[in-house]
Amino acid sequence: MVTRARDPGPLAREIEHTADLGLVVDLAAVEPRTRIDLGVAADGHEALLHDWLQTLLLRLQTYGFALSELGVEAVDTDRVRGWGAGEPLDRARHAIYTEIKGVSYHELAVRATPRGWWARVILDV
Repeated sequence: MVTRARDPGPLAREIEHTADLGLVVDLAAVEPRTRIDLGVAADGHEALLHDWLQTLLLRLQTYGFALSELGVEAVDTDRVRGWGAGEPLDRARHAIYTEIKGVSYHELAVRATPRGWWARVILDV
């Protein structure tokens, strides 16, 4: 499954929580110029989702690389493999909003449904 920042429809919705929430980068301005392989290993779906999202966040925070497309090629009980496409962060073109500090384990939930996967994630800001 491939998700692109420009795909129509809601990819996420905000849930009421005591922390503020903001997007790190305006994804509409991020071009998928460079494709990178991504993968994480962890025990269980919640830990896999946490580590996958934390990997994406660290790409931005550590390497200054913003992703606008994601593809998940394989999900097992202890491994996720996929790719991301994006470009180096350019503060002249990419609007930065709220800094996301990390992905929280607080109330983290993942479950399979008849229509696909459902998840609840809270981000530390």
